Amino acid sequence: MKKIRGLLVAILLLAGILAGCTETPAENKESTKEGVSSTAVNVDAADWPRTFKDALGKEIVIEKKPEKIASLWYFYPEILVALGEPPVASTEKEYLSSLSYLKEKLDSAEELGDKVSPSIEKILSINPDYILATEHHEAVYDSLDKIAPVITLKYKDIYEDWQYGLRTVAMIIGKEDEAEKVIDKMMKDITNGRETLKSMERETVSLILSWDGKTFNVLGEGNPVYKLAFDKEKGLGLTPDDTYTGNNNEFTSFEGISTVQADHIFLIGDITKKEELMNNLKQSNVWNAMNAVKKGNVYLMDNSAITGGPLAINYALQNILSALLKR
Repeated sequence: MKKIRGLLVAILLLAGILAGCTETPAENKESTKEGVSSTAVNVDAADWPRTFKDALGKEIVIEKKPEKIASLWYFYPEILVALGEPPVASTEKEYLSSLSYLKEKLDSAEELGDKVSPSIEKILSINPDYILATEHHEAVYDSLDKIAPVITLKYKDIYEDWQYGLRTVAMIIGKEDEAEKVIDKMMKDITNGRETLKSMERETVSLILSWDGKTFNVLGEGNPVYKLAFDKEKGLGLTPDDTYTGNNNEFTSFEGISTVQADHIFLIGDITKKEELMNNLKQSNVWNAMNAVKKGNVYLMDNSAITGGPLAINYALQNILSALLKR
């Protein structure tokens, strides 16, 4: 009997070992951008310390969950708010606080001034745990590094890929699970939106940005809103006006957009000045002759849409869907 029991135990142990060997590895959803990595891959979000390698190749040991983050570029506050961890200080706070999805979210944050040349004295007085910077802060890097560890990420990497930015910042503050929840929800909304708009495949769309009502940019492939609107897999799969290709195309005069033949135009600008902007446009024969204008398919969108972060993308998504589904 003892021999039989021993044999059964051996069989069960062997089965457990084999099951462990054949288990499928967990999917690695962490950042894969060159120059940025973390030893915190596939660990529980509460595990500290963790080592983060930033875009400069510098390895920063994060001993515990950061409590005081100073943000030096405009997309960081948006990402941090999306993760439920607003920064204690930010450059361009006044402007960022005017964006629809950041109103009242940065009330307790200190203003650090210009995003390229932030106030060193103000950062020193705040005494942050970590400073989030970009390659644009090379001139002040040494001064910043004397205050707190500086984590540098590449501007273009984050601006052009909101999922990368969200996941990377999440690794720094230990909110990986929260980042995946945000991404999953947004991708479901984008996928559902793409299915809903399939009937518009033959109608063209143009995205035009104007900061002052005088100079106009047709947004191109380098802009995150463009990717949201036109990407066939990660966006809404709309059809762009083929008059322009490439990155942003700036016109020195209003007459430059007369060649845009899109069936639909999203005009992006300061929504608080929309009445003045539209009144001026309505006086123009060039504007009134445009295809989308004649069809009544012009939609205004606030410049809240163009920061490139997850909240901006979600804002643009809701605006595009709302406009096109109500037409």
